[in-house]
Amino acid sequence: MYTILIAILIGATSGGIWTALAFWKTWQMGIVLTVLVSLLSFVLLSRWMARRIEPKFMAIQKQVQAGQTQLAIGQLEAMLPQSRWQVLLKGQIHAQIGLLAYASGDDERAAIHLEKSGIRATEARMAFAALEWRRGRKDPAREVLDVAIRANKKQILPYHVYAWMLLKQGDREAAIHKLLECQKVEKSNESTQENLSRLRNGKKLAMKRFGVGWFGLQLENPPAQMRAAQGMGGRKGFRQKPKRRR
Repeated sequence: MYTILIAILIGATSGGIWTALAFWKTWQMGIVLTVLVSLLSFVLLSRWMARRIEPKFMAIQKQVQAGQTQLAIGQLEAMLPQSRWQVLLKGQIHAQIGLLAYASGDDERAAIHLEKSGIRATEARMAFAALEWRRGRKDPAREVLDVAIRANKKQILPYHVYAWMLLKQGDREAAIHKLLECQKVEKSNESTQENLSRLRNGKKLAMKRFGVGWFGLQLENPPAQMRAAQGMGGRKGFRQKPKRRR
């Protein structure tokens, strides 16, 4: 990333000048100065870039809220060249593009960008896993969730999505084990307690309580009331008649 390279260059220049002029403790202090100035330069450059990028994200958010999904995607794609300047920005932009494309029914476009999303972009990684699952790529879907869980261990929903997939494949015991792992993260979580109880009693998982976070993955159809509340019934870009998910 350019910010890192520029920060290192500034730090190295400062340390080199200090050493060349034979100031106090010469080269030893030059090394220390290189490290300190590099770190400070990186922080300042990152903040400067963040201030430049934030207004663009705010404008894109307003476009999404206004239902201008394709315009928002176009604006995000135009920001990709800037990702060379900011650490982790590229993965964030791909995550946002992928999520918007997935929500609007453009699975091909979504797959391209969701695959490139950052591993800490939990929502995007879950969407990519869901897309892989819907395409019949069951093992790759679980692999994506495995990585997402390792990178975001305190996020509850990925464990439940993983357990849902295992149950769909008939492996109830593995699903229970996955939710037991989840329970270690947050013992008092009601969703985990309820779903563990349901699994142990031979019932289906209750994913409804996760709301949009779950139904946005398009693994199950949302209730009619939720579709109406979100305007999904007639809003351009959303599927009008979702297919039944396996």
